[in-house]
Parts: sequence; C-alpha cells; structure tokens
Amino acid sequence: MSILLVDSYDSFTFNLKNLIEKSTGCKVYTIHNDSYTLPKDTQSLDQLISLVDSIVIGPGPGSPSNESDVGIIPYLYKHYPKIPILGICLGFQTLCLANGAHIGYLVNPIHGQVHNITLEPTSDDDDDNDDLFNGFNNTFESVRYHSIYVKDEPILNMKPLAYTYCPETNSRTLMAAKHTIHPHYGVQYHPESICSKNGDVLLKNFWNISQRYNLETKRQINNVDITRDSHILQFKPLIDQFVPSTNYDYQYKDISNNPFQNDILQICEFIKASNESRDDFLLLNSALSPGNWSIIGLPETNNSLIISHSTEEEEESNKVHLSKWGNETTTNTINLKNNESIWTFISNFMKNQFYEPIIENDHLKTCPFIGGLVGFFSYEEGQVVNFAKLKKLTTGNVPDTKLCFIERFIALSKDHSFVVSIKKNDDHWLNSFTESILRSAPLDNINKSIQSFVKQGDDLRIIKPNKQHYENAFNKCQEYLKTGDSYELCLTTPTKILIPSYIQSWEIYKNLVTKNPSPYSSYLKFSDSSLLSTSPERFISWDRVKSEMRPIKGTVRKTSSMTYEKACQLLHVPKEIGENLMIVDLIRHDLFQMLDRVEVSKLMQVEEYKTVYQLVSVIDGYFERNSDLKSKNYKGIDLLYRSLPPGSMTGAPKKRSVEILYELEQNERRGLYSGVCGYWSINDKSDWSVIIRSLFNYTDDLNSNDKLNCWRCGAGGAITVLSECESEWEEMLTKLDSVLQMFE
Repeated sequence: MSILLVDSYDSFTFNLKNLIEKSTGCKVYTIHNDSYTLPKDTQSLDQLISLVDSIVIGPGPGSPSNESDVGIIPYLYKHYPKIPILGICLGFQTLCLANGAHIGYLVNPIHGQVHNITLEPTSDDDDDNDDLFNGFNNTFESVRYHSIYVKDEPILNMKPLAYTYCPETNSRTLMAAKHTIHPHYGVQYHPESICSKNGDVLLKNFWNISQRYNLETKRQINNVDITRDSHILQFKPLIDQFVPSTNYDYQYKDISNNPFQNDILQICEFIKASNESRDDFLLLNSALSPGNWSIIGLPETNNSLIISHSTEEEEESNKVHLSKWGNETTTNTINLKNNESIWTFISNFMKNQFYEPIIENDHLKTCPFIGGLVGFFSYEEGQVVNFAKLKKLTTGNVPDTKLCFIERFIALSKDHSFVVSIKKNDDHWLNSFTESILRSAPLDNINKSIQSFVKQGDDLRIIKPNKQHYENAFNKCQEYLKTGDSYELCLTTPTKILIPSYIQSWEIYKNLVTKNPSPYSSYLKFSDSSLLSTSPERFISWDRVKSEMRPIKGTVRKTSSMTYEKACQLLHVPKEIGENLMIVDLIRHDLFQMLDRVEVSKLMQVEEYKTVYQLVSVIDGYFERNSDLKSKNYKGIDLLYRSLPPGSMTGAPKKRSVEILYELEQNERRGLYSGVCGYWSINDKSDWSVIIRSLFNYTDDLNSNDKLNCWRCGAGGAITVLSECESEWEEMLTKLDSVLQMFE
C-alpha cells in the first residue's frame, strides 16, 4: 500500500510525509510537481500513478493559476478522476480552480497563525460514507499559511466542508471541500503543522476513504518497486558507515589549577605570547549556557590539514584545496567529479577518521570534542543558492569553506581544563606544553578598548545600512508575502567597519566577547579569512543518538526597564509566534527528510542574553538504529548538509525565499554571515552555530586597502505580513548594536 506525495518545493512537505506514514502505515513516495514534462512524459507519469493507492498534493509557494508554480497538479485532477486525491493549501486551491472556482488575495494574509476551523453542518440524508472529518469536533484549531483564498460562492461539483470566520470582514473563508462525483478532497489549512490539531485523524480518514473507494471500484494497483522510478525523491547518505581508525591515541593532562584560573582569554593570550604573537589557535568559546565546553584548537605549523572550498570556482571546475596550517600558499588542488561536492569530500575524509577513545576522567569524558574538523561554512554553501548573479566581495575566490583538522587542543568547562592530544607518541609535547602553562604568571590588563589602539589622526569608520534602501526592500517583501511567494522572508543588511590595519583581530575579538558574551562565541583566523562571532544561536548539534536544533526568532532589546516578564508579554504575540512557528515547521521538514522521529522539546520559550531577550525553540531528531527505518543510514553530516542555509536566516519556503532575498539584497553575497561555524569531532559528535552577531574579514576584501581592513557585519530579521517597517528597522539595529557597541 502506497501514497504518492506531490511536492511544490515547499518547506513543510516532509512534515506532511511523516504524518501520512504514521497516520496510515503506508509507504509515501515523493516527487516534485515539475518532475514530469507533459505531454512528453505522460506515459511515464501514468505508469507511476498506476502503482499507488492514492495521491496527496502538498502546499507550496505561488499561485494555482501560475503554471510554473503548480506543474503537473492540474493534470492530476483532470486526468485521474477515479483516483483518490487530497490537496492541501496550494493543492486545495488548484482543485477548486480546476472545477470553476474563483480565487482572490486576502486583504490580510495569514502565515503561521492558529485559527478555529468550523465544519459545515451535514443533513441527515447526506451520504457521508466518505467523511473526511469523521471524529472531529465541530470546531477545532489548525494553522493557516496562505495569501490566496477560494471565494465563498457555489462551485460546480464541489461541496463545502469547513470554513473559518473572519471577524474583520464579517465573512467566511473556505477551509475544506470535496468533489461531489470524484474522490477528490482538499483542505486550505496545514494539518502537518506542529500547532495543528487532528492532522493525523484527517489523513487516516482520507486513507480509509481511499481504501473503500478502490475496493468498491475494483481498481487494480500494480505491485512494482516504485523506487526504481528516477523521479522519486531519494537522498543517498553521505556516509554508509564509519571505518574505525588506528591512527590516534587519546592522551590528556589536567590543568584545572592553572594560574589563569581557567580564564579562556588569558589562556589564549599565553598561547599567543608563546608563539611569537602569532594566533596559532582556533577558539570555540562557550561563554554562556547551553554551551558547556570551550575548545581551544592548537593547529601545528606545516602539519595540521586545512580544507578550503570556494563556490566561485564551481562554474568552471569544482575544486577542493588542501594545505597545511601556516603555509596555505602551498596547496594540493583536487578536482571534484560531477557527482561530488565539498560535502562528499569531507564526508569521505571523516569516514576514515572515526575514533572513540576510553576516557578515564569522569569530567573530561563529558566533553563531546576529541579532535577533528574546526571551521566554518558560508551561507553560499547551502543547498538552494544560485551563484550566477552574485557580486564579488574579494579580489580572488571567496573562501566559503575553511576547516582545520585539530589533533591537539585545550578543553575548558566552568571549573575544569585539560590539555589533550590524539597524536600518537605525543608525550613530550603534552608534558612540555602542560608544564609551560602551569609555570606561567597571570596576565594584566588584556582587555583594552578598541579606541585605545587607534592612533591619533587615524579613522575607524562604520558604514551602516541605508534606511531608505531598507524600507524599499521591506515593501517588496510585503508584496511577495501578499502574493503567496513566501510566508516569511529573513531580510538582512550588511554593515562595513573600516578598522586601521595595525589593529589585530584578536584585540577586536576580546572587546566583542567581553561586551557581548554568548553561548557560541568563536575566534577563527585563517590566512585568507577571519571570523569573530558572539552568536547566541545553535544551528545543529549531534551525537550518535540524536541531533538538536535551536532556532531563534523574536527579539526584544534588553534595557534597565525591560524585565523578563515584560519581554515574555512582548514576544508571545501573534507576529513573533508566527515567525518562530514557521521556522520550527521548516526545521521539522528539514529533519524529516532523513529521520523518522523528530520532536519539539521546547516551543517558543523566552531566553535571556546580555543585550537581548529572544524567543527560542528546540527541535530534536533521533538516529534510530532499526533496520526497518530509513534513519538507520543517515548521520549528522547529512542533516547539516541538507539543512543549509539555516531556515532562521532565510524564511519559508526556503528555496523560493532564498531566490527572493538575493534579489532584494541586490545580489550581494552574505558570505560568512548566515553561515555556520563549529566542529565535527572524529567520534561523530558535532556542534554548529549560526553566524550572527559577528564580524568577519577577508584578507583580499575589495573594500580594504593598505591602511584600513574592511570587517563586515550582517543583521536582519524575519519579515511577515504582520511586520511593521519601523519596528523591524529598530530590531535590526538592536542586533547590529550588540556588535557595534564595542566601538563606542
């Protein structure tokens, strides 16, 4: 028994797929609505339809009257009248339009809002053996995402089943209907949303209708392996299985009683002084909860591997560059094949590095990092990015991936610190490095202000976003939202900070992290790029059992008069809830592409940071090792790969939103902003944060010169139909000022 699900490039499709499978026990196969070119592929499509019991047509951006938005959907309704079909949102609108209904645009579009749905009363003589709402209360709650609606007027051969009432217009909006002759049904709302009620009951009812109808009509369903059809969406795991490595030996020294009192900035100052003022370290600094461990990676000059990739090379020949720390000018260039990417490359590399040591120290064994890749992926390394029109940021190819393989590091928690090496026969270095730390003296006055470094007569200039440009982009966002091309757009703006070139990046970072401590602070300085981050947002972490994602949507500036209680009142309003809900639903979809079990363990709770209050949700995905489940084959790296760019930085649906945002942001590369940074440990544990509240610099930035280095800082926020331009502008400045306050 199987169901065909038609995807219109929506960001909620796999929530729907999972809900169908759990509600019905059926296998669901998914295709894109443009997978077939008609009439050329008619025979192939007919063959596929003959193999399934019924069809579900999912939601998607755009209009049911636009051929490029709906693809084969009208054809399905017209040419398969004897096959049970359920249309949802765009699928529902297309069903009604195909039967002569008129559509319109809502004056006030509804995106990510919970509304009451009321069933249409049925008469005693009504034949409802195909009741889609069997077992429902007369009124129930569900989530709506739509700008287009089906007008409330008689539709030939269509029977209304449910409405929602709009008090502003004193009118009803059609929420569900069925064809009076064919087994075609539709609902306008989204049963798959985390906040919708009875979605599983609805889909179970549709499945019962399908079974009953197929039995009564004696429809024959061919028993053939559908997965052979190349149109079916199937995601091949990046790693089949890890190969245990014998190249490593885990060794450590406890330095919890060091003279720096576990002050991570002091320890980094010591490392810097020990290496003739070179920044021979990569810092992942968890200054606040939920980050428990900070990692100071200690790469070895001329030995530690660096993996680099630029999307600007993909049009000619996709390449990966390998070099050594401290000598990145000498590279080994690898030309990737057509079916390869940076993701397949690093996966194949890490596949053969797997190592799980037995760690004797009870505290140190809780540290997830034991050595591995540390670095970043830019926004442009994401799945749905088109590079064709993007402007240059650098004179050379912009670094989109920079990863360093770390075998020596310092691990610090609140009260403990350890020097660790996984290199074999590394006792001499471990002992000498530990001894040098323990014999050192504390450092004084390491946190000087940035202004104290600026020489008299030199400039430090900040070029902030233009408000008129922002307003123009905001207004265009509203146009796209009202036409249904997106439900939410994360509009961002770039700021350039021109800093005298003699001011070291480490001094900038110390100021930044002191002013704005955060759970996912990072100092990652490579030869061609530097990232100074004070991000509050975890993108994804994983171990061998589960993954966790923590999207942030909804921000209130922290002032002397702003209490936690007041922030909760301001953030628990329809606009902020809608923003967060859409990203929660999007992330669930991203995880459900590969996992069978995804749970929301925290939904829209307010968290307090040094400069802001923010609305946070937590979504967990589980790698269940059951041979009957698809998730047995996937690893955390698959989730990272297929979830980028972060949904909290794009909006939903992700693909269409990314396309729109590049247009509105004038085809500027976001670069590191909106990307992710973190680590992937060789024990297959990992933690990546979204690069926000950050500064980044490219060594060959087009805006730099001999005297000034251009540092870039992005800021933005989710635009919905409930957004107001002035308040969004102010929220964007709040986020920007959390970084720029260090220059005051």
